[in-house]
Amino acid sequence: MKRLPVLVTLIALSVFMCVLSGCSKDDTLTNTPQPSAEQLAIQTSLASSDYALPMEFHNDEQYEDPGVTGESSSYFVTQDGDDTLPWVRFHRMMRLLPRVEYLVQIPGSEGDGTADVRIINHLLGLFIVDNTDDHIRNPFSRPFASRAVTNVMARKIEDNWRIEKISPTDVASVNDGGTTIRIAWMKAEGSSHTFPMSTILSPDTLLSLHQLPAFAPGDTVRVQARAFNANEDGCWFFLHIHNRYAASVFHMRIPFVRDEFDPTLYRAAWVVPGGIELPRVFYMAVDGINWNTLFGDGTAVYNSRMWCVPCLIGYPQLVKE
Repeated sequence: MKRLPVLVTLIALSVFMCVLSGCSKDDTLTNTPQPSAEQLAIQTSLASSDYALPMEFHNDEQYEDPGVTGESSSYFVTQDGDDTLPWVRFHRMMRLLPRVEYLVQIPGSEGDGTADVRIINHLLGLFIVDNTDDHIRNPFSRPFASRAVTNVMARKIEDNWRIEKISPTDVASVNDGGTTIRIAWMKAEGSSHTFPMSTILSPDTLLSLHQLPAFAPGDTVRVQARAFNANEDGCWFFLHIHNRYAASVFHMRIPFVRDEFDPTLYRAAWVVPGGIELPRVFYMAVDGINWNTLFGDGTAVYNSRMWCVPCLIGYPQLVKE
């Protein structure tokens, strides 16, 4: 019987705390701000845009792995002495659909008829890696949590919201204290020089459509990236090419080579297929992965940083449209 007053006190305290914290389900739903009709229209427009990073990009089980080795490849830009990647196979597998947040400000920074939008994707999944070249599939599975952020400036034209500027998508691991990898810049240029070299210095930079990297069919696209890792393990970079409508043509992952004298400089190249239907939007990404994430044992943790940039083939038609 002596326990009864204590039990009553605990119940009363729980009820009091519940009232203070607003634990009623109905109250929580009522107090949640609902997006306006304009915000919903913007979200719908962005979700269906070719310039938005497709969800499939985060789930790369479909990649063909033969190019992800340390062997010579026509896609390498190798100079005598350059470091190449040892044997490894990996892919990311999403556990759930990403949780997506749209942070919309109307009017935007450029005045009436514009909106500033930040799109945040919260990603959960597994990084599955086999780093033992023993002809046996015996991979390690490393849980990952990442945050992908894209900034957009949209403009309302004839009652429709359209992307006028877009930033690269910055994808950074947030588990185990967050990523230690910092990308300083990336550069890309087509061999025909039909379009100027594109240099990305920050994932926060808003690029108008005519400032996005652009290439011509048949171009050999040479890509460079500079990156640093606060972790002494070091890291390695991979080039991703992805197009949601033509995965058989634009769907590849290519390991960079690392400069012999500058371990922060990485280079790769790939060839744009000829005879493709124009115009075309696709995504190109530089993907830095911590060395121990790639080559460690079952105790290693996931540590990665990626910049994903929308790119164009035949951009004069796209910009005009």
